[in-house]
Amino acid sequence: MKSKKLVVALGLVALLLVTGSIVGCGGGQPSSSPETHQPANPMEEMEKPSGGQKWEGKLSDIPNYPEGMPVANGIVRKVTSNTLDLEVPSGMSAVIQDGEYEPGTETKMLQVVFNPDTKVYRWLHRVAKPELEELTLDDLSEGQDITVWGEDTGDRIFADTIIIRY
Repeated sequence: MKSKKLVVALGLVALLLVTGSIVGCGGGQPSSSPETHQPANPMEEMEKPSGGQKWEGKLSDIPNYPEGMPVANGIVRKVTSNTLDLEVPSGMSAVIQDGEYEPGTETKMLQVVFNPDTKVYRWLHRVAKPELEELTLDDLSEGQDITVWGEDTGDRIFADTIIIRY
């Protein structure tokens, strides 16, 4: 009975590896057509409005949008006077229990340090163009999905800009 479970488990692992290698193989040369544009900033595509709205701009066109790449994106789990605990994805995990594959997501906690100079904005979807609404540090609360720009030192981030995403 144990060997049957082992064969099923190994078969599932092999299937995951093959599927991952097929999905991971983008292969070929990138096309120069606008439909296959790969942005230098991955947030460029993620932050565009959804629901049938079409926005053909760049994030740099949005007033107050920070320059450079964000250092973290996650869910706020705790807010104190000058820090917040941010739960971020740290990798994928899979559990094979009783011969069945159960996908899972591993997360880790980062500490985000902010100060009175840290800018806080809320992402607003507008039909013509997305906007950032300026908020205060008091608007940060548990459960919010945020993106952080600043200095990353491993398990601690010193935030320059925080954007709350709804």
